[in-house]
Amino acid sequence: MAATAPSAPGPTGTPGPTGTLQRTRRAILDAAIEVYSQDGSASLGEIARAAQVGRSTLHRYFADRAALIHALLEDCAVATRHAVEEAGLEDGPVADAFRRLVRAMFDLGYRVNFLFSEDTVSPDEWTESGWDAAHVPMALLFQRGQDEGYFDEEVEVEWFVRSLWYLISAGWEAMDEDGLPRHVALERVTRTLEGGLRPRRD
Repeated sequence: MAATAPSAPGPTGTPGPTGTLQRTRRAILDAAIEVYSQDGSASLGEIARAAQVGRSTLHRYFADRAALIHALLEDCAVATRHAVEEAGLEDGPVADAFRRLVRAMFDLGYRVNFLFSEDTVSPDEWTESGWDAAHVPMALLFQRGQDEGYFDEEVEVEWFVRSLWYLISAGWEAMDEDGLPRHVALERVTRTLEGGLRPRRD
């Protein structure tokens, strides 16, 4: 990271220096993702132990579980936006861009599985987190694919996005519950999506 990178939010939500504060916050978020993906009812004490910080330290960054969940949602929206940007969906043929998109999103599956099942997150929080905005390039790719005849014109963009996440979730469940190798799960998800979203050839 360049030395001129902007500073990250500190534990109070105000701009703080990069370094220890940022690393500690990142460690807590990463631990929470890992722990909650296995047990959504885990306590903050379990999160603190997994992050190798004290309970009081965790509370300086996140006052309660709700604050931590909200931070995880925002972090997931940022990660989704970055993954989509790196996939370069505006470049090359639609088929290639679509496969890059699925690969990029697949790595986020363990994060969204927990958040999708977290009933304390309201629809407004999803929107405010930047989640919807992160999906705009996906919608544009889908529109381009429909214009070029790659995607079925009768499929709505909302269904396109839902299908992506649901099948990615299924891929992660197969890896976790059935021991399916990652590359096999990814290929099955991609193949299933391609088969379901392409126009029917009668």
